[in-house]
This record gives sequence, C-alpha cells and structure tokens, in this order.
Amino acid sequence: VSLAIKGAFAQNDRQKTRSVLVIYKGQLIGEQYADPIGPDTPILGWSMTKSILATWYGILSHQGKLSVFDTLAIEQWQSDERASIKIDDLLRMSSGLAWEEDYGKLSDVTRMLFQSDDMGQAALDKKPVAKPGTLWNYSSGTTNALAKYMKRYFDDVHQYTQFGYRELIDALGMYTMLIEPDVSGTFVASSYGWASTRDWGRFGQLYLQKGYWNGRQIFAPEWVDYVTTPTLGSEGAYGAHFWLNSSGTLPDVPRDMYSANGHDGQYVYIIPSRDLVVVRTGLAEAPVYDANGFLKSLLSAIGPTPTP
Repeated sequence: VSLAIKGAFAQNDRQKTRSVLVIYKGQLIGEQYADPIGPDTPILGWSMTKSILATWYGILSHQGKLSVFDTLAIEQWQSDERASIKIDDLLRMSSGLAWEEDYGKLSDVTRMLFQSDDMGQAALDKKPVAKPGTLWNYSSGTTNALAKYMKRYFDDVHQYTQFGYRELIDALGMYTMLIEPDVSGTFVASSYGWASTRDWGRFGQLYLQKGYWNGRQIFAPEWVDYVTTPTLGSEGAYGAHFWLNSSGTLPDVPRDMYSANGHDGQYVYIIPSRDLVVVRTGLAEAPVYDANGFLKSLLSAIGPTPTP
C-alpha cells in the first residue's frame, strides 16, 4: 500500500500531489504528505464542497424538513417555467437554468465567485434554457442557489450557520473544516470548503457507513442510493452532487466507486465494494495525475475483494 501511495507522489514536480490518505475497513492504513502539508493542514477542496452541501440537504430530508422532490418556493420563478424546478433538479445539475462554467474568461462562474456579494442570487436570477430534468449542465451557481435556498429552513443566518456545523462538521469531529460564507452570509458551497486530508477522509467514511456515525444516523442510508443514481444526460458520470464511475470512466476501478471532486485534482473516492475511502489532494489533475492508474495499484496492493 505504501508503494502505491508513493506512486502518487512520483515526478511530483508534474503530478503535484499534496496528500494521500487511505482508509480500509474503517482503519487508516496509509497516508503521505508533501512538505509543508501535514495531517492537520486545511486544504481547499474547491468543488468537493458541493458534496458537503448535498449532505446538508440529506440531513434536512432525514429530519423531515424537506423532500428533494419539493419544488422551490421562489417568488420570482412562479410566473414562468422555473416554477416546476425541484430541489432534485438542482442537486442533479439539471435545473434548465442558463449557466456558463468557464474559468478561463469572464463568465457566469467567475463573475459569481469574484464579483458577487450574493452568489446564490446570481444563479436564481438566471433564465431558463431547457425544461427541468432534461439538460445536464454542471454549474457552481446551482450549488450556491441551493446554499441560499437552505436559509429558508431556519429563522436566521445564525441558525443556518450553526446547523451546517453542528449536524455534520462537528458531529464527525471535522474540526479543521471551514465553509466560507459570502457577504450575504450564504455558504459558498460551490467552492470554498477547507479541511485537513484526515477530515476529508472522515467525510468519505460517513458515506461508506451510509450516514451512520458513532451511534447516530446522520442521514438516511437511502440517501447514498439517491446521490449515486446516475443523472439523465450525464452519461453515467454524475449523480446528485457526487461524481460516479457507473459508466467506467476509470476502467480499472469498481463501477460502484463514487467521489467528491474538486478543481486541481482534489478527490474523496468512496468504493463500497472494497470498503475503501481514498483522499488525494494536489495542484494538478488528469492527465498529469492518473487517477485510474493510482487507484488500480492501490486496489491491487490491498488485494481482492473477500467473498462474504
């Protein structure tokens, strides 16, 4: 296993791996860090934060506060086809709202992240370009729209913030985790989540345990089935704010693998059939960082899946 982990740091002037952590059958069996990163160094997860946001919705659903199949009660949407958009459509990136996710120029996403005081509103203001549920379009705006909408379930921004930490982050002991808010007090859940490699690992382990943590069911076990069901139009690559391997994007990795992915090669891989969680953080992604090759060597080092 340590050899497989070392492979992720080979030619590191190119691969730029910062940390790797492996949890097998609930035990930490290996980790490695590139200076000056250590086990407790908070690392920006970028879009891995989207999966944190989805989990908050899973918790609210488990607590009976909402159903993901509820339509959004947004006044400005009621007079057009946006009135039929469900929470589910947003979690699956298939709301039908216009959005350009291009970081190489001034686009919807760069305007939102760098110019907007109310990032959720930037997305809620977008016009429809397709019927809800018919067009898959990856959008950081969608996540921040959900983060803003989540405020409706609380009396004030203080309660909203407390919920995010108390019910998930603190419940798992992810004490290095920080989700930055925008000026309006909305979590920038599309992008600005920090946590140590070990805390990102805890998050993955929560999903491997189907929401069960230290004697408490944080979200319903069925939530895992929901987030890992492929979204129409994503070619099996996307569920509900998680990425999937159901179509074999990584050919040498089990099809049941799913992951929280972030810009520049941040990953929390969850492989239920192998009882495995792997975290990789870095400053480079495919093709320089070969996820398939790394996970293949790790899986082969751990050995075949034991038959029940």
